Amino acid sequence: MIFAFGCTKNWYEYLVVDIYSLLKFNPTTKKIYLFLETDTIDEVPYLKEVQERFNVELVLINFNQEKNRYVTKDNPNVDTPYTDFAFCKLVLADYIKEDKVIYLDTDTIVRKDIKRLWYWDIDEYYVAGCKDKGVILSPYYKELNITGKYINTGVMLLNLKKIREDKIIPKVFEILNDNELKYPDQDAFNLVVQNKITYIPSIYNQAFCITNQVALWETVKIWHLARDKEEWVVNINFSENWYEAEEEFFFDIKNQ
Repeated sequence: MIFAFGCTKNWYEYLVVDIYSLLKFNPTTKKIYLFLETDTIDEVPYLKEVQERFNVELVLINFNQEKNRYVTKDNPNVDTPYTDFAFCKLVLADYIKEDKVIYLDTDTIVRKDIKRLWYWDIDEYYVAGCKDKGVILSPYYKELNITGKYINTGVMLLNLKKIREDKIIPKVFEILNDNELKYPDQDAFNLVVQNKITYIPSIYNQAFCITNQVALWETVKIWHLARDKEEWVVNINFSENWYEAEEEFFFDIKNQ
């Protein structure tokens, strides 16, 4: 399995716990691509220790140097809670040579084997993702005029080969650079790929604000805390799941 993450440096402490949780339950992971503010592993605390613990290949890409290839100076979506760093999930096909990848937001925690997601049939689709009921049921959704499917982009299995072949990335940024959107990267991507989306179960992307339902802890494979950083992990639903993962990380890695 091959994964990708992306975040700014103020999320590095969460990133390493997320990667640890992924590898603990999915030790056969082959490679992880990281779109960060550095391309040096030593600048991310404890990332090297996690890499050595699980013997996984890490590919670091300094997205701080790359994002201007895609984002125009007058892009109306960069000075929002969703910074231009969130756009890295939209350009994975330009940097990852493999045919597919699982992308995870940094505010997720993996709690089970997710190998079945890797083998999901996406041959005829650009992406497999979880239906974002929170957005679909909101008044804002009507403004998007989407007639196809709409997913939350925090957890995605991406068909990179098809995205490259059909030149999807320029189409997404044409929308993103010219239109102010409430959920910029997510809205722009869905507007372009809406007719080539296949849904996956909410156990792969569980958050009440996404699924409009509360699942049992035992059934969920990926928790998505899905909040602004100021609120994240503090007094929100299921934050205890992140603290449990952090404790495991401290005991196994940081405490050694």
